[in-house]
Amino acid sequence: MTATGTPAPRNGQQDPRAEGGGELLELLGLLRESDVRLTADGDTLGYDAPAAAVTDDLLSGLRKHKGELLQWLTAPTAGPQPETSGPATVYQRRMHQQHTGGQNPAGFNVAQRIPMTGPLDADALGRALTALSRRQSALRCRFIGYGTRLVQEVVPVAPVPVPVTDLRTLLPGEHEQTTREWVRFHAEQPFDLATAPLWRTALLRSADDQWVLLVVVHHIVIDGWGLDVLLRDLGALYAAALRTPGSGLPTDAGAGLPPLTVTSPEVGRWQQQHLAGPRGRELRAHWQHVLAGAELRAALPYDRPCPEQPTGRGGDVTLRIPREPAARLRALAAGHGTTVFTVLLSAFGILLGRLTGRAETLVACNIANRIRSEHEPLVGHFTNNVMLRLGSGGTGPAGGGGKTGGFGALVAETAQTFFAAADHQDYPLPMLRADLTERQLLDDSPFPQVIVVMQTQGIPVLDLPGITSEVHDVAVNRAVAELCLVLTPDADGITCTLNYAADLFEHPTVERWGADYLELLSEVACNRP
Repeated sequence: MTATGTPAPRNGQQDPRAEGGGELLELLGLLRESDVRLTADGDTLGYDAPAAAVTDDLLSGLRKHKGELLQWLTAPTAGPQPETSGPATVYQRRMHQQHTGGQNPAGFNVAQRIPMTGPLDADALGRALTALSRRQSALRCRFIGYGTRLVQEVVPVAPVPVPVTDLRTLLPGEHEQTTREWVRFHAEQPFDLATAPLWRTALLRSADDQWVLLVVVHHIVIDGWGLDVLLRDLGALYAAALRTPGSGLPTDAGAGLPPLTVTSPEVGRWQQQHLAGPRGRELRAHWQHVLAGAELRAALPYDRPCPEQPTGRGGDVTLRIPREPAARLRALAAGHGTTVFTVLLSAFGILLGRLTGRAETLVACNIANRIRSEHEPLVGHFTNNVMLRLGSGGTGPAGGGGKTGGFGALVAETAQTFFAAADHQDYPLPMLRADLTERQLLDDSPFPQVIVVMQTQGIPVLDLPGITSEVHDVAVNRAVAELCLVLTPDADGITCTLNYAADLFEHPTVERWGADYLELLSEVACNRP
């Protein structure tokens, strides 16, 4: 049952339009977290709820605030009543804080530019995008604050607009600049997290068979894995739309897509219960043990002092490891019974040791964190960062690395550290930070300062029948952390991108660090122990 008359969100905070203050807001938040949907029939307040969701305390609150709730339900509104709702995940709460409290909310946009060649059916594409929104609940989420609670609410399915910009009347020499401006305009428009959907699409046509599709999604509802899922589902639904007559939406079954068994709000409820139980206590104890005695602050050599109010501006230095050196690094990893990522991570530890003068640096490592099979086919934000005490390996890869000497020993230590962290990846970094702050081990300084990301999914692909396409990430001017290394392997080598906080570092400084990193990797590859 779907209730009607939900007041429109205002700045992410639901307005009860009645007296009751914080207590009523907390009750509304609890109802939304529990997916309890209210209805008004005259003076009768009804509800529809999952089994065991309505407790005695909740019933008491409904009775106490019946009048205010009836007024709330029947007030005029412009906002759609949600189909389902649940608590935001820990990661989403943290990103919501960063988005609303930062100076660069558009920095959380994940934008993809997809040039396409061929007889694209724009109508079929629009229907496929709407069907994708129907399938993936995260693409219909909004985030509403009720007192201290942040809730994700899934709004009903609505057609996904695909505005088309036609450049065919322009001179050929004007296409490139116009396209760049069009991409930048759409990619840099910030989202209002209280208004669904938190994604948008646009289409540009430069010739009869030349198109560019732009897909922009807020990071709060997508990660790297989720982007692959989105493009895969879109390709299947577009193919099905071509076979679906008239204006009908393609179905999951018609597209050969298995049904999804959980929604985005259900993921939030699962995480809440998961972390409140024995596993949550086990995870907390593990990370307290791992970080005992660690230097939580990385002593990076800044070019400029930290500003009181960071701008969030970032810069990138992109480097390339060609095919042959990359093959040598993979062979080195295989010789140590580990992955090339471990070798790259170990060399990065050496670089950080040289920069900081310390034997180890605390680094956050991006990890998929989809530990349940039913989470794998979802568009959503699951990614977590696990903390690694990354050793510096002495003065270089060929001499005295690791506790027992040699780069091989350092690689073994790094592998052991990473896989132990991966076994405990389901403890959210925001909770770990809160633990450290509560124990007065961490202040309000940025944490973590250094992040490493391994793009294991490879280059995203959109497969549309009769269309050739390439998926390109649209760079958004944002510092992920003070320093972030992104590693993207492919068949022809490995791309290394150093993202940095422009508030703290000059571009030539990070360029020099990048060159030093490549030199380290060259030494590693040529001096295999």
